[in-house]
Amino acid sequence: MKVDSTTHSGLQSLKDGLQRTQQGEAAATGGAGASTAAGSAGDANVNLSGLSSQLHSLASAGASDIDTAHVESIKQAIKDGTLTIDSGKIADGVLATARELLQKNSQSAGN
Repeated sequence: MKVDSTTHSGLQSLKDGLQRTQQGEAAATGGAGASTAAGSAGDANVNLSGLSSQLHSLASAGASDIDTAHVESIKQAIKDGTLTIDSGKIADGVLATARELLQKNSQSAGN
């Protein structure tokens, strides 16, 4: 099975922004985290950045790595007993992945 390692540039920039925000918050709080105790009663005050709303809007817009319709069709095929598995295709994918890994390994050993 081949896993697509490409990423959406918008998602990567959101991840980078989240990391910078977390680093800034850790530096500002002396590494104590984003939550601060507000009193002796144990109340906590949590502040979310603008990045949180951007991530939420992406999630609600269906920006997902999983094709839920395809997953449901596979579930239904399993329930119905109609799912067919092509073992030759699976074997070809495993061999292709092994070849890629061996090529990468031999290239890195040659440097």
